[in-house]
Amino acid sequence: MQRKPRRVLWITVAIAAVVALLAIGGIYRVNQGEQALVITLGKVTDTNGPGLYWHIPFMQRVIAKSVTAIHDVEYGYRTSVGVSRTSAAQYVDVDAESVMLTNDNSIVRLEAIYQYTIRDVKQYIFNVDNPEHTMHLAFEAILRRNIQNRSLDEALLEKDRIEQEVLPDFQAMVDSYDMGVKVHGVHIQNIAVPSAVTSFYEDVNNAKNEMTRRLDEAQQYANRVLPLARSDAYQLTQQAQAYKAETVAEAEAEVAVFKAVYEKYQAQPNVSRTRMTIEAIEKMLGSAGKIVVVDGDSNVLQVLNLGEEAVKPDGGAK
Repeated sequence: MQRKPRRVLWITVAIAAVVALLAIGGIYRVNQGEQALVITLGKVTDTNGPGLYWHIPFMQRVIAKSVTAIHDVEYGYRTSVGVSRTSAAQYVDVDAESVMLTNDNSIVRLEAIYQYTIRDVKQYIFNVDNPEHTMHLAFEAILRRNIQNRSLDEALLEKDRIEQEVLPDFQAMVDSYDMGVKVHGVHIQNIAVPSAVTSFYEDVNNAKNEMTRRLDEAQQYANRVLPLARSDAYQLTQQAQAYKAETVAEAEAEVAVFKAVYEKYQAQPNVSRTRMTIEAIEKMLGSAGKIVVVDGDSNVLQVLNLGEEAVKPDGGAK
């Protein structure tokens, strides 16, 4: 009769121990800056902020993530050895990520870091499979698209502008996936021409510099020669216009004289012919010194001295 009370006692103690273990084992703590999900049979049944809570062991599980911690993700390289008091950090290049092509078919190597925080733990865990990898692919797509829209010089010189443009595009793509992530920053650590093509890039730069120098020389020559050519052209144009005006004026004057003579000739043809004959004789004989007139009916030789002025006996002119 005494065994039965003992058996009941032991069962009661066992049950109390199991209950105590379940009670103690179901207690969980959500730290400051964290957000916890209570998942019951694969479904989110509760979301808790910082504090002390209890859940049903074996039936429920808790997933907690920080919503304040900033996550730094490296792109184009990885840190192989962290910095310490005695040595600097060491890095390994990831060529599959870092090597990119610009819009002028030039190759650049880009290394960057993007920073994010988890804004909604439920979306971060359940909306996207492998959210870290998805974010990495999204960042790569946005970054490559930006570099491919730039020339080599723009990609090398506009690092700050690339960061400013990539950040909102990256956030917009992440938001389209409902990942529950806030992107805080994009920082390009390094962007340069790969060492394997540096010499070729220098050759291209030298060619561009030579072209610029030749163009400057040509512009200087043009600035020196063109004003002189324009001055000579202007002078020749003025001379041609003056010659034209003079020639036209002389021609118009001759035409006016001819018209006047022609009008007089039409009015009195006989008188005009006689006057024109006399004028022609005057022109022909005006410079003659002596004129000999031969008359076939007379033996007298007549001489007309036009070059010498006849003198009167008293010394005066005849």
